[in-house]
Amino acid sequence: MGGRLSMPRGADGMSETSKPTSSPTPARLTRSRGIINGRTVMAPLAALTMAGLLFVYARTSIRAAKLNAQKHREADGGQISWHKESMRRHGQLERVGSDRSTLKEALQADFTRSKKEKLTSSEEPKVRTERSPEEKRLRKMMGKDD
Repeated sequence: MGGRLSMPRGADGMSETSKPTSSPTPARLTRSRGIINGRTVMAPLAALTMAGLLFVYARTSIRAAKLNAQKHREADGGQISWHKESMRRHGQLERVGSDRSTLKEALQADFTRSKKEKLTSSEEPKVRTERSPEEKRLRKMMGKDD
């Protein structure tokens, strides 16, 4: 279970340990190889690599899901129709955007968005969308008149 508390002494009165137990420096610092070895370098490197891969995977999968939902909204006329989606999955309607992968689109969208942000200036005027009469009436009732 545990280690021995006392070390047996040999015939000549010396202990059987190979290294002195009460040295001023810790045992790991006295190695000839030093502190930096394969084990101390590879463990943090592997953890950093896994964290980076998880970050990239999470970002691209979220972006791909957003692009996929946007394509389905556009195909259904502004809001996702679950009936039409069910018909697509069962082969009764044509699939939306089956020619390209959403993951590939997500990666391309990231690069094109960064390029567009560099090219466009921040001085562009914001375009206001026209609201329907029902929405205007509802906003007025809620006190969000602008």
